[in-house]
Amino acid sequence: MNTCLCGDAVEAGSARCPRCAALHRLDLDFNASETEIRRSYRLLVKVWHPDRFQTDQKLKDAAEQKLKDINSAFEFLTSTSTERGPWRPPSRPPAEAARHQTPPSPDPVPVQSPAGNATAAGRPRRSLRSWPAFRFFLKTAVLLFVLLLGRYLWIAFDVPVPQDPEVAKVLSDGKTNLLRSLEAPKERFINAVEQDMRRLGLHRSASAPPAAPLIPRPAAPPANSLRLAKTPPVPRAIQSYITVGSTRDEVLAQQGTPAASSEDKLVYGKSELYFKDGVVIGWRIDPASPIRVKLWPSSAVDPSLASYTVGSSKDVVLTVQGTPTAFTEDKFEYGRSEVYFRDNRVVSWKEDPDSAPLWAR
Repeated sequence: MNTCLCGDAVEAGSARCPRCAALHRLDLDFNASETEIRRSYRLLVKVWHPDRFQTDQKLKDAAEQKLKDINSAFEFLTSTSTERGPWRPPSRPPAEAARHQTPPSPDPVPVQSPAGNATAAGRPRRSLRSWPAFRFFLKTAVLLFVLLLGRYLWIAFDVPVPQDPEVAKVLSDGKTNLLRSLEAPKERFINAVEQDMRRLGLHRSASAPPAAPLIPRPAAPPANSLRLAKTPPVPRAIQSYITVGSTRDEVLAQQGTPAASSEDKLVYGKSELYFKDGVVIGWRIDPASPIRVKLWPSSAVDPSLASYTVGSSKDVVLTVQGTPTAFTEDKFEYGRSEVYFRDNRVVSWKEDPDSAPLWAR
């Protein structure tokens, strides 16, 4: 008897069991939770609603058929085992059915249970790797390993500067390129860890930066008091990240004394922070002189997105690509790679192979 990848029996002429076939219609894996099923269903219904294709009858017919498949799969997955029968996709015209037919696969080896028998039909147990806590701690361990590796590489490259100017330039360029290649993966990994922390309820919402705790004002002394008690100075809360709107005092409290400064700019090594009316309005960050800066999306975005494309919003780019090293209203820079916008929507991009990779498709 043929078995599905999840271990359940499959029907003749199919490579998946009824449940996995229904999950496949919703673009989900066999271990998807009920929350993921409902979220994917709502998203697909919005994408394939026929009212979006009023101007093209062929697309509208295709969308109606796709919506039938989605509804049928969702009803099968959310009904109880006594209510549902074997799931099959809605009937299609012969030509379209031939395009969607899945070729039969060779008989796989039945999955054996600990008792020695083939796995019984039903929902498979979720593996340890599917638990959010396990994924969070695994990513944390990998992040620590990457940071230690970067530290050892830095020590290895921290050699005395040669006297020959050409050799010194080659060494400096090599160190800069190494740091740039490590900066983008580190930033993506930090964003992934923050998303897992938010899922576990260990982190604030991604739509706004963490706010400093409110410190109550000391009560004013009585007007007729003869001696005024000295109030100890209140320590300033240091923010985890510098972001748009951070004050000059907050930047100095976190980064310390800059190498150079003016009314509208602070310089730390090769990195620069730009100010207007005393608050941060932008930056240009060099990996050789890192500064903890962060741009948060202004609206909620699906954290499972892995790429963006033409028409995607700036919030989607921030969620997938992370905080840019420099930005303007119409452009995000990631090293020497750039993403261009018009009316806050992606219109094109330029990827530098020697700089941070872009997750654009």
